[in-house]
Amino acid sequence: MLLTRREEWRLFLSLETLVQRANVPQKLIPRLVVKELVDNALDTGHSCRCGELGTGGIFVEDDGPGLPGSDEEIASLFSLARPFLSSKLVRMPTRGALGNGLRIVTGAVFASIGSLVVRTRGRSLFLQPLEDGRTHITRVEKWKGKGTRIEVRLGPTLETDDDVFAWARQAQALAGKGTSYQGKSSPWWYSADAFRELCQTAENASVREVLAQLKGCGHSRISRIVGELMARKSATLSKTETAALLEKVRANSKQVNPRRLGFVDRLETYSAYVRTVGVFPAGPSGSIKAALPFTLEAWARTAKEPRITLCVNRSPVTAELELFRPRGPNAEYALVGCQLSHTFPATKSHEFEFLANIQCPHVPITTDSKSPDLNFFHKPLLQTLARVAARARRVSRRAGPVIGKQKHMIYNALPSAIRHASGANQYRFSQRQLFYAVRPLLLDAFRIDPDYNWFCKVLTSYENEYGEIKNLYRDARGTLYHPHSHEEIPLGTREVETYRRPEWTFNKILYCEKEGFFPILQDAGWPERHDCALLTSKGFATRAARDVLDHLGAGKEPIRFFCVHDADGPGTMIYEALQQATDARPGRNVEIVNLGLEPKEALEMGLAVEPVSRKDGRAVPVAHYVSRNWRAWLQSRRVELNAMSTPQFLDWLERKILAYHFGKLIPPPSVLTERLRREAQERSFEETRARILREQRCEEQADKDFRKLKPSLRKATRALRTHVRQFLKNAPTAWWPKAVTEVVEKLVNGTSV
Repeated sequence: MLLTRREEWRLFLSLETLVQRANVPQKLIPRLVVKELVDNALDTGHSCRCGELGTGGIFVEDDGPGLPGSDEEIASLFSLARPFLSSKLVRMPTRGALGNGLRIVTGAVFASIGSLVVRTRGRSLFLQPLEDGRTHITRVEKWKGKGTRIEVRLGPTLETDDDVFAWARQAQALAGKGTSYQGKSSPWWYSADAFRELCQTAENASVREVLAQLKGCGHSRISRIVGELMARKSATLSKTETAALLEKVRANSKQVNPRRLGFVDRLETYSAYVRTVGVFPAGPSGSIKAALPFTLEAWARTAKEPRITLCVNRSPVTAELELFRPRGPNAEYALVGCQLSHTFPATKSHEFEFLANIQCPHVPITTDSKSPDLNFFHKPLLQTLARVAARARRVSRRAGPVIGKQKHMIYNALPSAIRHASGANQYRFSQRQLFYAVRPLLLDAFRIDPDYNWFCKVLTSYENEYGEIKNLYRDARGTLYHPHSHEEIPLGTREVETYRRPEWTFNKILYCEKEGFFPILQDAGWPERHDCALLTSKGFATRAARDVLDHLGAGKEPIRFFCVHDADGPGTMIYEALQQATDARPGRNVEIVNLGLEPKEALEMGLAVEPVSRKDGRAVPVAHYVSRNWRAWLQSRRVELNAMSTPQFLDWLERKILAYHFGKLIPPPSVLTERLRREAQERSFEETRARILREQRCEEQADKDFRKLKPSLRKATRALRTHVRQFLKNAPTAWWPKAVTEVVEKLVNGTSV
């Protein structure tokens, strides 16, 4: 019998064996490649974008610090035969489980005869995976971008599905939402075997270095816990020693409350939301078990057919998980896959689309492709899905054809509407063109004429989940006012694209949802007194307004951002939306100072309180920073900025902004010196020019020269219309004054017209 030996990494060299490692069909390999790159980018904690390359292929880029290491070290990260390195054995509630993602990417490039480019820290590395498992650098070029950008082109031998970005978009939609875990790994998250594996695989690390990764093992405690083991290599510890060490560390550390793992919270595109927390034991019997905390969130909305998307630590699971009714439309739902074969009750005569996310420091897996073993979570998962389905049903009964249904229809219709409006991505197009492409579908389905302003909000929400829509421009729905120059810039997509901040003109910017306050501030000279620009977008900040904030925040000049709003739920949400992220481009490096108006100070000022009621019966949305008591107060009451008189408002705003001591704008000495030199030079030039013109009697000479041109001018006038017509024929995008200018140039230079 012939025996063969094959190293594990060779399974990534061909498409036939790559699908075994990826555990997805061949046509889903490109989708998995994008997801793995996006997961890696999101784990940097910075914003991430992905899209198609103009010449074919995909790119994934982030705004992080870039990949460390030399060219050769970066190339080795994308080598199939490199030693198996991973940080995933340190259990944390983050994406990934095995550290195998880059090998799947590299394997797909090699197996399909594609190409790979890594752009980071000022250079572009063009990489070529080789059959011996190494990756060769074919050339290096300079790169002016920031962060890291990876470009992958897969060869024609690899078929793809219709939506290569589906999994990546889902990961992006959940990234940055809500809250996340901020602490270290906990010793309670390891079984005896898992902790031994961590110690054994930590290359050349001492026991002290391993324990430093864990909660409750600060510098002062490690010596007391470790004792004589401190300097030993962790890999030399016996099974008995690692078990004893784990028990000692646990004795010095409390278990982590599952709520500290964080929550995504509600999503606009789903009508119902439920979350559950808990702890489950994991590990072989007869030894120390891990106590793994988890948070389980589920969202639901009505749909034409049942469907579920499962995420683990905010990244979609690629293993098959099916949801169906095995015995007709009134039967219970069956959930099959990922070690599940269970049913749960659901409302009759309604189908639901579910999204579920499990946040946990360690989810047991059954394959190298990270297929999760959901049997550990089956009871809380099934109970949570049943609860969220019941809640979605109640919402649909109360609201009829709910907004969630309309949003879902718009989401489904947008890709084809975008292709239609843009002429297959050839031209720019407006929001209104998309609105009128989708409007007939909503009219037909709901017999309701949709509101254009509401559609624009849904469009922004869509971009938040799926990325910016290429070639889309928005109407101007706000204004940016510059102090001192008194310039007002309308906030539309095209205006913002060409906007450049005037140098050393203001060091503050105030965002206010009430455009009516701007004339009050301008008449009082408030922007000039505080060197403060004014920004409004009539309620919630539009994409254009947020892009301006991003642009200003990215500059080198110091600037502070302030926000004022009504003392109501939507007002608090305006501040929170500005602070957390640019809605369609998460991860902004901008801090917003909330000046209020807050309910407590409104009551202290004796301002008029208005009642609040919602026709749909739903709760008023309130930002997370608001305390529980005031959240309850805002469900039924509100106070508007307009409740203040003009003197009250000016006095209130003055007190608020002066508390931050950000003073008048004074540029650094180098800027002041350069301004002095430039103005002195310009003034000297103007004075000298005027003196020379007077001495040389320039005006008389110019008048004399013009009289000489009159015969030629009369001749040119007779043929002028013919010349303009021919000029515009040759240059159809030109304007007629340019043709007249061309005639003048020829007359002055003495050439024939």
